[in-house]
Order: sequence, then structure tokens, then C-alpha cells
Amino acid sequence: MDDRLKVLFLCTGNSCRSQMAEGWARHLKADVVEPYSAGVETHGLDPLAVRVMAEAGVDISHHRSKNVSELMDVPFDVVVTVCGAAHESCPMFPGDARVVHVGFDDPPKLAEAAKDEEEALGCYRRVRDEIRAFVEALPDSLTQPDRPNGGQGVERDEAIRRSVRDAYGKRARDNRSCIEHTCCGEETTADSFAAALGYGEDEFAELPEGANLGLSCGNPTAVASLRPGETVLDLGSGGGFDVFIAARKVGAAGRSIGVDMTPDMVEKARANAKSFKGATGLSNVDFRLGEIEHLPVADSSVDVVISNCVLNLSPDKHQVWREIARVLKPGGRAAISDLALLRPLPKAVRKSVRALVGCIAGAALVDDMREMVRAAGLVDAVFESSSRYTDRLAEGDDELFAEISQKLPPGTQPSDFVTSLNVTAKKADTVTGV
Repeated sequence: MDDRLKVLFLCTGNSCRSQMAEGWARHLKADVVEPYSAGVETHGLDPLAVRVMAEAGVDISHHRSKNVSELMDVPFDVVVTVCGAAHESCPMFPGDARVVHVGFDDPPKLAEAAKDEEEALGCYRRVRDEIRAFVEALPDSLTQPDRPNGGQGVERDEAIRRSVRDAYGKRARDNRSCIEHTCCGEETTADSFAAALGYGEDEFAELPEGANLGLSCGNPTAVASLRPGETVLDLGSGGGFDVFIAARKVGAAGRSIGVDMTPDMVEKARANAKSFKGATGLSNVDFRLGEIEHLPVADSSVDVVISNCVLNLSPDKHQVWREIARVLKPGGRAAISDLALLRPLPKAVRKSVRALVGCIAGAALVDDMREMVRAAGLVDAVFESSSRYTDRLAEGDDELFAEISQKLPPGTQPSDFVTSLNVTAKKADTVTGV
């Protein structure tokens, strides 16, 4: 007797999300789940969904797009609607089939603003991985609403991304720096703030106007010790500040790539790239739309990954470090400047959207970051803490700094909780193992 749960994954056209879910369920949970997929319509099998699943070792190329009417006689135990339209149009099934809604973003819609196919694939990879996390937890994920991925967990993560995307998109559209919005002090300019963090005058030379938005908390291009001819990837590249600095250091034989999830920032950076080429003659920069949890970058293709005060904004930092390890070449290195916590923040600060967007509320504990780096398989990790960032904010009478200070326990200040952290690590060389 087959005691497996009969589960139907239902979406609008049975072309992408439901097909991925069926593929993952057959691959990971065939012992406990008998999976099916269908749509309230049939749109055909999405070739990009097939490709990203194949990357993960799951072949769904033999699947076909099915209408739910073909499966009405199957005695399903559970029907999982993976998009809002399918949930609203879900038909009545015979028997005791239970309907569970677990909404995932639509990859084709996410990819609408993609510049090229590689960017589009990054959108599909993100949803693929979220669906996998949900399927891996079957059957428990069908009854636990607070799972870390899928369902409310996915909705929570997307709400975080939306808050960040909206805030930074506005900065890009307004063409004004963080400094000019008084988040780093009334009397401070973006360049002087960056100089206080270790950037030299020569690094500001030939930068496009507006590339420096005052969003730094370190200088990862210096920490990375970039060399001519290298390929460098900047996570959360904004207006392109560190990408352009890196581009000059790696030279015409190298390549400098920026990834940002905010369309307005990518558009701004691409416009800045034209100015940069005119000033320097270099055409070695590339800006891609994508999330740092699902990078639109090929495996083992990057010499150096850098990032400047961005990882703290991610709702899934473990996944970011796994992606860093994936895209690095064997022997490649990471140089990350970020904010981290010396001890947990009070709940009032953690719940503040402004503190999240300001890079504080989402910061990880230093010890937790150590574990993330280790779990991702990176080696030779070094963690260097500095009070330079928080000291500079205190000097500048920063509004957010003052707001957070009011929510801290008496006798404490932000620098007791928050530190600027430089993290360096490398991917083991497959030949030498070091």
C-alpha cells in the first residue's frame, strides 16, 4: 500500500513554479510525497525554469504543462497553490483534499527588467532555491506557518527586500546621497565620509558624479588588494562607487561587475558607466539586476567578491555566503566590509524599518557571521573590527544614530553594539586544498 501524500502543486499556467515544485518533490521527497503539478491554464514549459533546475541536478525537461481538469479524479491529500491567481481560482476537489497557499514570486515577472539572459536566470534561481527550501521541509512545511522559507517566511523576506528596494530606489531617483539625507551628519559630504573610512583622494578621481552615495562603512577595494587582470564582483553595487574604483585597479584586462536588486540603482549605475568610459577610456564595467542571495553570475567565474555595507540588508545571509563561495574561482577571495553586532540589539531597534534600511537592524552577530563563512566552505577567514564608522556617525550628529541611542539601555551607546567589520576569506584551491 502506498502511504505517500498525494500533493498537487498548482499555479496559473503550470509552466514554472509548480513545475519546479514537482521536480524538487520527486528529487528530494519521493519517499513521502507523490507529487503532481498543474495549472488553471496551460502556458507550456518555461525553458529557463528547465535550465535552472538542470543546474541543480533536477531534470524536468520531460514534464508537460497540464490543466488541472486532467487531474480531478486523483484523490489528492493536499493542494498547494504557489501563486495568488491559482489560489483564487482553485477548483473544488473531491474527497478531503486540503488547500494550502504558499506564494512564491513569478520568475518571468521578476526577470522583466533583466538586461540579459544571465540576469534573468538569477531571478529564476532565487525562486528555485526558495521552492527547494519549502519542499525540503515536506510534509512539516504544510502545517507550520512560521517556516524560514516558503509561505509566511518568503512573504516576510520579500517585505524586507521591498522596504530596502523602495528606500534605495528613492535615493537613486532623487540623485541625492545618503549624506544629503542627513543619515551621516549635517556637515558631512559623501566624499569626506568615504575619506574618513579610508578612501584616498586618488580613488575619487574620474568617478562619475553621483556614483558615491555615501553608503559605505569600509573600503573593501583596498582590503581586497586587487590586481590587474582580475574579475571582481561587487554585491549591492548601488551607483557604482566601488565598481568604478575596482575597474581602475584591475585595468582594461580585468573586469568589474556590480549586482544590485534595485532597478533604479542599476539604471543609474549604467548611466554612470558611460561617463566613466568617457573619463577613463575603460569599458570593463558591467551592472546586473539581481539579488545577492541569487547572483546572476556563473559558477567559479570571479577572482574577488567585494561588498560594502550591504550583507546586513539581506534576510538570508547564509545564502549570500553560499553564493559568494559558488561564484568564486578556486583560490578566489572575498573582501567584505559590513556592519555587525558585538551583542544583540534591543527589540525596539530590531523592529525599526528605518534602522533596517540604515544597515543596523539587520546586522548579524560577529560570531554568527564567522559560522556563516565557515558553513559556506570558505577558508583562512580573518575578521577585523573597527569603530571608525560609528565614531564618524557620532561626530556628525547623525539622526538615525541619535534615534537608536534613545532605544538602547541606559549607560550604553551604539558603539557598544555595532561595529564596522572587514571580513576576508578565500575559496580553497581544488588542486592544493588550501
